[in-house]
Amino acid sequence: MTATSKFSSAGGGQAASDVLLLGAAGNSGQLIAAELAARGLSMRLAGRRRGPLEDLAVALAATGAKADVRAVDAGDRESLAEAVAGAGVVLSTAGPFARQAGPVIDACLAAGVPYVDIANEWAAVRGLLDRDEDARARGVALVTGAGFGPAATEALVLRLVERTGAVPARVRVAAAAAVARHSDGVRQTIQESLPQGALTYRDGQLVSEALGSGATVLTFGGAQRQLLPGPVGDLETARLASGAASVVAYISNPAAHPGGTDSWTWAEVTGPDGRVACAELQTGDGVLATAAIAAETTARVLAGAAPGAWTPGALFGAGLVTDATGARVTMNGQPA
Repeated sequence: MTATSKFSSAGGGQAASDVLLLGAAGNSGQLIAAELAARGLSMRLAGRRRGPLEDLAVALAATGAKADVRAVDAGDRESLAEAVAGAGVVLSTAGPFARQAGPVIDACLAAGVPYVDIANEWAAVRGLLDRDEDARARGVALVTGAGFGPAATEALVLRLVERTGAVPARVRVAAAAAVARHSDGVRQTIQESLPQGALTYRDGQLVSEALGSGATVLTFGGAQRQLLPGPVGDLETARLASGAASVVAYISNPAAHPGGTDSWTWAEVTGPDGRVACAELQTGDGVLATAAIAAETTARVLAGAAPGAWTPGALFGAGLVTDATGARVTMNGQPA
């Protein structure tokens, strides 16, 4: 389906839009807007500055997309409420999510509007999932981690657990994203997250150690990679997808400089009998993959999703990521 071409400057009494896209003018936001447009969804492009939003709306209109714009102060409850009103679903790219997501989620719950984000901070992912009771009471779907990293490693864990047919004793996951352009927002999110140190689950308990503890070298995607446990959303999505009591989520060593143009995720499950199974996922640019995953998740939520606080895989299954991105998956070295 192709959206009707229309550009309007947002004001009072705005018509409804399928998606309120927060942080639309950022690097990830622009790519996600293009993916939403490709799915025929109308958008309200929101952010702090009108100029870049209007430029994006004009560019989208040239492709046949329907978009209007709204300058939003995410720190102002009234501004957020006005922006959310009339939206079918809110999709937020505005991080750091551990600091920014809470007020947006509050506004969505108050308005009865579903929410999706691309958070990859452990605190943000865990924080949204802790609001499951509120979401169910309000009849609202909240989805976090709809991007490369949490969603892609979760998809591998779900596949491995389904194949092995047992709750693993241990799960390890890792993501190595290749990106053509690093945004200031992503850098800021990483800087704010790293002081939390190396987070892992051991025997069901969250353990925090100094960053660098548990550093290792793993080989996947045809390359040796220097990795260390990090405070990322993958840790929580892998734990929930597997039910394992011991979980590690690795990030690339900031001092390492991996090459290549493809992005990879890796997952390993160790069964209660000690048997080990591994899976890998290969796709292109990590930010482009995030845009596709976020847009696909949002389109599915808009079509109807059960109330509650969710990860993408828990809500839509292991096939979501490959459906969105065309990524290639291998399990124990064989195509899946």
